[in-house]
Amino acid sequence: MSPTRFRGVLLAAVAATGGVFVASVLTGPTDITPGDVVESLRGYDVGNDAHIAVRDIRLPRAVLVLLVGASLAAAGAVMQGVTRNPLAGPSIMGLSGGASLAGLVAMVLWPGLGYTGSIVASFAGAALGYFCVLTVTALSLGGFSPTRVALAGTVVSALFSAVTQGMVIALSMAGAMLYWTVGGVTNVTWEQVAAVLPVLAVALAGALALAPDVTILSLGSDVAAGLGQRTGVVRVVATLVVLLLTGAAVAVAGPVSFIGLMTPHICRLVAGADYRRLLPLTVVAGAGLTAAADLAARTVLGVKGELPLGVVTAVLGAPCFLWLLRRLRDRGLDGGPAAQVRPRAAWPPGVVTAAAAGLLLAASLFALQHGRADIPPADVLRSLVGHGDPETDLVVWTFRVPRILFGVLVGLGIAVAGTLMQAVLRNDLAEPGILGVSSGAGLAVVLLLALLGWSALSSVVLVPLVSTAGALATTLLVYLLCPGSRPSPQRLVLTGVAVSGVAGALTVMVSLHISSDAYAFVVAFGSGSLSAAGWSYVAALGSALAVLVPLAWSFAPTLNVLRLGEGAATGLGVPVNRAVLGLLALAVVTCAVCMSLAGGVIFLGLIAPHIARRLVGADHAVVIPVAGLVGATLLVLADLVGGSVLPNTEIPAGVMVSALGAPYFLYLLTRS
Repeated sequence: MSPTRFRGVLLAAVAATGGVFVASVLTGPTDITPGDVVESLRGYDVGNDAHIAVRDIRLPRAVLVLLVGASLAAAGAVMQGVTRNPLAGPSIMGLSGGASLAGLVAMVLWPGLGYTGSIVASFAGAALGYFCVLTVTALSLGGFSPTRVALAGTVVSALFSAVTQGMVIALSMAGAMLYWTVGGVTNVTWEQVAAVLPVLAVALAGALALAPDVTILSLGSDVAAGLGQRTGVVRVVATLVVLLLTGAAVAVAGPVSFIGLMTPHICRLVAGADYRRLLPLTVVAGAGLTAAADLAARTVLGVKGELPLGVVTAVLGAPCFLWLLRRLRDRGLDGGPAAQVRPRAAWPPGVVTAAAAGLLLAASLFALQHGRADIPPADVLRSLVGHGDPETDLVVWTFRVPRILFGVLVGLGIAVAGTLMQAVLRNDLAEPGILGVSSGAGLAVVLLLALLGWSALSSVVLVPLVSTAGALATTLLVYLLCPGSRPSPQRLVLTGVAVSGVAGALTVMVSLHISSDAYAFVVAFGSGSLSAAGWSYVAALGSALAVLVPLAWSFAPTLNVLRLGEGAATGLGVPVNRAVLGLLALAVVTCAVCMSLAGGVIFLGLIAPHIARRLVGADHAVVIPVAGLVGATLLVLADLVGGSVLPNTEIPAGVMVSALGAPYFLYLLTRS
């Protein structure tokens, strides 16, 4: 593109962004004309509603949105150039999640902390997230491939999100923190703008100054070094710039997703790979796209309210993410086979199975004794054999026994589903929650509540059927969005991340239109909780798993053959396509039935199968039962810890499992 034509494109982008900015100022519940805007700027009248709306409400918000969009877009462009990873972005690589968590922690610990302090905290959180992702991928045997960086960033973000969600639930801040935790700008003041403007101005200037160096570095470290560039210095300075941009933006707007990923790619189609052109256009386009998303968030619901900004950007950005995956089709995503962890020597299966069963029994007995009120072991034993006092019998048989049995069934089902999924995809990092099962089930339940109201929860059959249908639909969508008849495991996982993002955004959107009681249920359901457990849940889930788990175990020989590879399986007479689709469907249904009653318990389907394989080897006739026992034990213990770690507050078991499972996933990524 000639310089003259590029200047024309840049001016057109500036004009379009300016038009969106003006529309943002003029649009709202109070009718505002261009004349009102001019008058409020010339002579501010504190008694004029139009002047107040313009000067104190709409202008600071519109300016802040432009700054946030420009910053996140510039951060994404620099990250993609420095790492040479087309999937890099603040929301993908853990920066936004870390900054969001650090900002929330600072807000809770120091309520009077000013905006400057929030920016510093968010900067530290973004640095922590980025450091975690880079460390994990550097230690990984596969190196800095796009898939591994994206997976590490997604899981680091999930870990930070789990901790954030646990804090929000523990502190009863769900309603107040909704917009901030998903990304949004409400009640913006000029004080906020003044706090972030110097930081973002310096960081944006630094990013633009780095443009020539980023262009050279994007060609590869060897080429850059050959041209005399001090690549280490450039990487350090670029990292500081990215952290400043992301930390300040998240401090005032929360984790607005996908802007930093999709904007540089859209601009690269026009400006090419020269960052001296790409970065200025990305800054302007990022500001304009974010302003347009904010305008849509404010107007799409009309008088009923507005959506969080992060919901709109997720809905718009996920298709861009999928488009990027399709563009990477010819070059591949990982440059190697599916991720499998290096095996270790197996223990005798009988010994391991007996030990796992004994550990589950011990954990269950321990959970019977401990809770909000501890019960002596002798009293528990008397109650179990039918000789307890009425008060103890009430606690043991009405609350604790069904809850423990429910946790055992949920952990068993999700672990078996994870075992099936990892065997079918030949990827030890596959997990039902990452493929969209939990997000699809959650969206279906929220839609059911929105349509039928609170009474829908009274049916033990309706909710599981609807959530299972949602999980199947989401998984089918993930499969259909992947090109080719046999999509690679890496592409399935990354497509699942994108679809889960959209499903999560739609869940938040629908949640805004249900009652407060229903919303409280949605928050608990999304976190994965056993608090609603009762004998009806135990009977319903037990009946379903009595069919699904033995059916899964009966396919152990097929799973053993599929782990050998498609060619070997075909040579041994296994109809690969039919087996893969059927077993994936079985895994999804098993997981969805469990999550339909317990909510989004993710990462359990990752941890349990891997522990089982490390203990007993790769024979699925043994792996499936051992994984089920391990999953049941982990969930019972997670529920017990979540109920006792804080006084008078229960942290959902799903949050506890995520907080433990995400680090384990990252460990597996370094070993694969």
